[in-house]
Amino acid sequence: MRVTQIADLAGTTPRAVRHYHRLGLLSVPPTVRGGREYGVEHLARLLRIRWLADGGLSLRQVAEILASDPASDEPPVSPAEARRRRVLHDLRAARGTIEAQRRSLDEQAQRVDELIARVEAGQALAPVPVALTRFYDAIEARVRALEEDPEILRTERQILQVLGSLGMVPDSAVPFVEALDEKEIELCAQQVIGFSRLPRLHGEEARQAAHALAERTVELSLRHKDLALAVLDDLPGGVAGRTLWHLTRVLFASGYPDPAQQAFAARLLELLLTSPDLAATFRRSVGEDPGR
Repeated sequence: MRVTQIADLAGTTPRAVRHYHRLGLLSVPPTVRGGREYGVEHLARLLRIRWLADGGLSLRQVAEILASDPASDEPPVSPAEARRRRVLHDLRAARGTIEAQRRSLDEQAQRVDELIARVEAGQALAPVPVALTRFYDAIEARVRALEEDPEILRTERQILQVLGSLGMVPDSAVPFVEALDEKEIELCAQQVIGFSRLPRLHGEEARQAAHALAERTVELSLRHKDLALAVLDDLPGGVAGRTLWHLTRVLFASGYPDPAQQAFAARLLELLLTSPDLAATFRRSVGEDPGR
């Protein structure tokens, strides 16, 4: 993605993106064919900056919160007590300002409340339900235990963070992941590993592996069909639904450009649309032709 694209997706301007570069909030991407090429990780970071700033925080406070994140290649750990207290102090100060302007800033006050609760609980400041974060932590732990690279999973987390920043992750996703038992979470980890191996394959072998992986994914999802339908039912319809679907396709193509991974996505959608219930819900959200 170019700077204009990433700015549009985040609801900001190229000038603001460059300002975040200068402040060190957003890393500068590599230059490809004479222009900066942004990836999913940059969009996820940019949307998180916007999400925190829209909650009433200054960019200095945003920088402190981002600096308190655990390293991505290490297991998450609780922030140092001193830093935790500084973050809480800043968040509560922001809440005090919001309370003084309650009538016009009710929505921002609620966001800050959520940030405070997460910091007090030692949780990451991210616009994704805690249950989903724990779900991905459990899968990543299993992937690491099998001595596999969890990089693919990190990309999926970033995509989820982008969607969460835009309010596109329904609350009904929580009961779905919480319904998965230990054996099913283990199967999810195996699916992640299989997906990460697709780029190593070529030709017909890659296509067959992608299709088999899609079939296993559908089978696993339909073990809790009612909960899966509840998630789809909560997705927006009309223009908002089409926007969500378009954004998801853009993020998936950017995060997983390999042809075999794209074949997996196409086959997965094709299989899901064979279920009358799922197909009806998909079409309500994204239009008559979700694959277009």
